[in-house]
Amino acid sequence: MYSRRDFLWAGVGLSAAALLMPGASFAANNKGLIAGAGRAEVDLSGMYPLGEFTGEHDPLNTRVLLLDNGSQRQAIAVIDLTSITAEVIAHMKEILAQVTGVTANNAIINASHTFSTPHIFLHDNHGQNNATQAQQLLDAFDTALRKAAQQAVATLQPATLGAGSGTCRAGVNRNVETPWGWWLGADDAGYTDPHVGVLRIDGHNGKPLAILLNYAVQPAVMDASQSTQGGRLVSADLAGAAANYIENACGNGTVAFYLVGSAGDQVPYLQASRHVVNSDGSVGRTDIHEEGFTLVDLLGQRLGAEAMRVANRITPNKPGIFALQRYQVALPAQKFSPRNAPKGPVKTFTYQPSGTTEAPVTLVQWGDTALVCVQPELSASIGAHIRNTSVFANTFVITMSDGAAKYLPDAENYDRFTYEARSSPFARGAAEMLAENIIKQLKQLKTHSA
Repeated sequence: MYSRRDFLWAGVGLSAAALLMPGASFAANNKGLIAGAGRAEVDLSGMYPLGEFTGEHDPLNTRVLLLDNGSQRQAIAVIDLTSITAEVIAHMKEILAQVTGVTANNAIINASHTFSTPHIFLHDNHGQNNATQAQQLLDAFDTALRKAAQQAVATLQPATLGAGSGTCRAGVNRNVETPWGWWLGADDAGYTDPHVGVLRIDGHNGKPLAILLNYAVQPAVMDASQSTQGGRLVSADLAGAAANYIENACGNGTVAFYLVGSAGDQVPYLQASRHVVNSDGSVGRTDIHEEGFTLVDLLGQRLGAEAMRVANRITPNKPGIFALQRYQVALPAQKFSPRNAPKGPVKTFTYQPSGTTEAPVTLVQWGDTALVCVQPELSASIGAHIRNTSVFANTFVITMSDGAAKYLPDAENYDRFTYEARSSPFARGAAEMLAENIIKQLKQLKTHSA
């Protein structure tokens, strides 16, 4: 079976030239913001089994946000998939361009990063699904994306925007020290970022049109969990549960967007399928099966309720600056093959340098709020450092944005030979280098817009 780690690696070597305009920067004074938002379910009926998935627990969704200040139109789409290849992202941007008029450069496609979804491979299925099934999957997501985009266009209206933050303890550091080295689990003593970033966009009636939630945890309560009858169940997992809670709490057609943060070493505090290390150093899992969906609901309510508490305190206004900048950073690389992914803890490991690799970065400015969008899964400490050092009043660090590039861990992970460090195409120090570059670019963006 082609695994999630293989899928994420598939996007690393693909050229981003078709998606990015390095060095391009667009900024304009706000002439009157308008916004629209839409959501549509993905219909997978009649397609099962889909690889290891034998059915559906809750529906997947596509969500689209449009913002237009009269000089520029931007779009953010959140798709309930674990990851999205560069080819599929380019395809989805074509749909957004057709429906909304947003250029590929001004459109951002984010995976919600739920682990309970099939993958979409168009030409190289790696034995997961046949070509016909892959096309059916793509068609289903295409239809939902088009519907969500049409709703976003139809709801365009005068809007205001504001941001705030809170805290939630729904996540935990997944790196655990064992007698045989560091492995996966739940470590209360490990670094965890409880920061909840919330962005509220109100329509002409003063009610929330959209709420964006940024949180550093993988939406992976049901990761690898099997049903009691065998096979796995499709689910939007924690991302979907939190978004659904917000949408139900707001009513009035509000659309909620889960923007996964720096969650490379962060998992839900409780998971259905738990990692274990045996007395001989071998590793495995223990599974509570469908009972795990109770945990999804519990943690989704906890995270969604905190987002609503923050949102209710925000007073939106018109952002003075509307800007988007894309560029790439050359980072030190190391050799990694998904076929040689870690199988358990180790006391020593030799990293093999492999030149440099490019990391795309997208910076979005809405007034005194900045969105930092990257492909790789950053460690929580790196995301917190960027946010805490940023010159903007509110900074959202978003990963799994416009593609995937595996893990980009902090230096401590390399010293401990963690799963993330051994599964990264980036060398030790790359994360810190990227963070300092982003902080510098944010300063320049703020200065330019002053």
